[in-house]
Amino acid sequence: MTDIKEKTGTRAQQKKETRAKILQAALEQFAERGFDGASIRDIASRAGVFHGLIKYHFDSKEELWKSAVDFLFERQSKELENPEGYEDLPVKEQARSWIKRYVHYCARHPEHARIMVQESLKDTERLRWAVKTHIEPVHKTARKIAAEWMAAGVYPAIPLHAIIYIVSAAAQSPFMLAPELKHGAGVDMTNPAQIDAYADALVTMLFEHSINDPA
Repeated sequence: MTDIKEKTGTRAQQKKETRAKILQAALEQFAERGFDGASIRDIASRAGVFHGLIKYHFDSKEELWKSAVDFLFERQSKELENPEGYEDLPVKEQARSWIKRYVHYCARHPEHARIMVQESLKDTERLRWAVKTHIEPVHKTARKIAAEWMAAGVYPAIPLHAIIYIVSAAAQSPFMLAPELKHGAGVDMTNPAQIDAYADALVTMLFEHSINDPA
């Protein structure tokens, strides 16, 4: 009986891992080539599975895209969970902690911003689905937190949507445009030391830098 349970558990874990590989491969292909340019065969090749396996699990490319985006936002939620002791930090330290963690998330998953850019360029129904299903709930929470930080003096009094997109763009852009940065500035944004340095630089610019009036 124990052997049966172990085998069942192993198969379930293998199935979960295979699904994750397929969804990650799909995210990367859709992010690089857009929905129309990505093919099931190329996604299967990237995931290291037979393309028939993808067709078995997903009825259409559209369903695969939505499942991949579900996977993306579920992972984001898990990876950006507040660590133990976070709530005990002063508000400004909470902001620093969150932004550094968000920068590292963006470094690990540049496909997140890239896939949204692909859909935004064409303003697709898929984008509207992603906004309604995932982005609106995330931004609702982000606006609440940003308002609390604004009230505490961490952020200036500017529109909440502006705060969200300013911080998001600043955190995402060096990883979304990593090849440009490498060729233009000689900086490798896959280097952990560079990622840490960028996170520190962003926090410094947002919370610690002040411009002294020479007059």
